[in-house]
Amino acid sequence: MLNISKKYPQIKSYQLKDETTVFRFTVYLGVDPLTGKEKIVTRSKFKTVKQAERAIEKLKFEFSNGLNPSNMLKTFKDAYVFWDEAYKVSGITMSTYSKTEGYFKNHILPFFGEKKLAKINVAMCEQFAIGLSKKLKYFHHIVNYASDVMETAFRLGDIHKNPFKFARIPKEVPHTQNDNYIEVADFKKLLQVLPELDYKKQCLLRLLMYTGMRKGELLVLTWSDVDFDNGQLSIHSAYSYSKHNRGKNVGLTKGKISHIIPLDPTTLEMLKTWEELQFRQLKQLGLPRKSDNEQIIFNNTVNKYLKTSSPNDYLTEAIDKANIKYVTVHGLRHTHVTHLLEAEADFFGIKDRVGHSKKENTTHMFYSHATNKIKQNTLQCLLDYYKEFDIN
Repeated sequence: MLNISKKYPQIKSYQLKDETTVFRFTVYLGVDPLTGKEKIVTRSKFKTVKQAERAIEKLKFEFSNGLNPSNMLKTFKDAYVFWDEAYKVSGITMSTYSKTEGYFKNHILPFFGEKKLAKINVAMCEQFAIGLSKKLKYFHHIVNYASDVMETAFRLGDIHKNPFKFARIPKEVPHTQNDNYIEVADFKKLLQVLPELDYKKQCLLRLLMYTGMRKGELLVLTWSDVDFDNGQLSIHSAYSYSKHNRGKNVGLTKGKISHIIPLDPTTLEMLKTWEELQFRQLKQLGLPRKSDNEQIIFNNTVNKYLKTSSPNDYLTEAIDKANIKYVTVHGLRHTHVTHLLEAEADFFGIKDRVGHSKKENTTHMFYSHATNKIKQNTLQCLLDYYKEFDIN
């Protein structure tokens, strides 16, 4: 091998098997401040001396700016795998994880996946965001996930800065006010058509309309959750399907909050009637009625959980009969909160009734408690409000 660079004598020439002459080098960069070890790097197969010289200069510049050469070969996907493992056990539900997984599979990894972390710059981040803005109405959350991965790479010392922090991200279309709720007049029409439905459907929709509970919370209710003597319902679990759950689709509620809410007399009476009717139906199907803490209130024909789409189907059927605007099952939750606010119910009582998380401050943690009186008053405010519209 010949010494052919006056600037960098470390550059040597050599021949490949096909007798092509190429160049390589072994260069000392300095002491890694994180490990305290000397950093020596070897690179090869440069076609010209100039290419090898530029490679040495770039390595020295990047090393002096905190980039570890051993990390320069890592890709965005490598950082994503590390980020993903931590995200999966961060306390999120697996249905949320599945949704996030889709963002990476469909948008982030196709763009960044095989790119070297050290090569990802501000321009690329802006290009990615602009591309999303042309396809999606709301895309900032996807940009934030990509930025989180780069932030993880920065925290681990793989890169010396997160380029997303310096990128100019296009603005989203302003979010329109949520109209996924129904006015009191349409609420009354919806109630009036419930008797035209199968009794289980009536009972299920009535419970959603008068509690504002989440669909996932409703699907896992058992008879032990209903306290008929005190007129209360206990909400502590939720159904959340994901392929990552390995069949264990019942977990804590969103926000991990368990709460007990009072039920109105009509809803309680309907639940009592449905319990008796369910028992007779199970007997006709040749299925045993399970113990109270195992028997699902709203079961399917084989006495297991309903499909997650079933409440939506029941609601659509009722909406078609009532000839009112379409809302989702979650829209009934929005409706419940809206009507409670219109009824001027206690704000803390509303939060407790629908299972919203408490604000993490001293006042809420130590001095604010949704007492039975507050809970009963919150329900009574709603019932009194409905009486004004002849709803019961």
